[in-house]
Amino acid sequence: MNRPALLTLLLLSGVAHAAPADAVKFSATLAQMLGHYDASVMSLQARNLDSARKHATHPANELYDLIKADLTPALRTQFQADYTRLNTLLHAAVPNTTQFQSALKTFEAHTQQAQALVPAVTRTDPKFIARVISRVAGSAQSEYEEGVEQGKVINLNEYQDAQTYLARAQRWLSSNSARLPADQGGQTATALQAARAVILRKGEASALATQIRRAQTELAEISGDALPQASTGPQAEFDQIEALLQKAKGHYASGMADDANEAVISAYLDHYEQLEAPLGRKDAALEGRLEVTLRDTLRGLIRSKVSSSAFNAAVDAARAELVKARALLD
Repeated sequence: MNRPALLTLLLLSGVAHAAPADAVKFSATLAQMLGHYDASVMSLQARNLDSARKHATHPANELYDLIKADLTPALRTQFQADYTRLNTLLHAAVPNTTQFQSALKTFEAHTQQAQALVPAVTRTDPKFIARVISRVAGSAQSEYEEGVEQGKVINLNEYQDAQTYLARAQRWLSSNSARLPADQGGQTATALQAARAVILRKGEASALATQIRRAQTELAEISGDALPQASTGPQAEFDQIEALLQKAKGHYASGMADDANEAVISAYLDHYEQLEAPLGRKDAALEGRLEVTLRDTLRGLIRSKVSSSAFNAAVDAARAELVKARALLD
């Protein structure tokens, strides 16, 4: 989209609309939304409708909740219309891949309009660009660890997410390469290409982690940030989930429903997803219950505006289940 068109859009959407509170998280979330829909296309092409539909649930639910407060009213309406259109196409008796891809192009155009809400001085800053690429690439690694084990796909959706998240990180890099230092940008591109090769051959997760770390090291030289800390194991993830659920209770009791919702989403996306594969091997039923609770149930209670006591009871029930899960992975 050219600059005049973007300016016109912003005028129509309301010049006074504030910039996203966390531009890196906002931009990375948009990339992850598109990655999920890219994975839906992969599944449609493989005639795996269940997988295609599952991928499409994430952009319209927990990922949308992460960014909706930063969207203009006009963009919220457009995003909701896009979600409805894409979902309708996926649930047709015989889904048409070409029609879905066309609708996805429309949605991607709207994500570009949303990206324009980030001030130009930030969008063109090499530090910002490096942070977004690093975050999306790191998410690809997390998805891969849940999807592949010993050269075999154990969770198709997570494996596809790893592919499409990495592809989105590479697209961010290629479209912004002129704004990045040639040496670090080139080294990042080489590392991400090597990471892609690991994913395609279903190599060891440690091999992928090595390449992602190399890319993030180069990106950290641009951003000036410390390297993202590697997970210290399941117990650390459980600690983070516990802390976030306690935060959610406090926020909800104080009338800050959006903050409570964001804490629950972080507990699921940033921490519980790292535990799904190992917990599923120990107790698949428990893993499934916790996934539904953290991904859907608690957020549904927030949307329904239940009483604080009802929300606290549901959180405490989830914490009791987490105690069982923690013991299994100790």
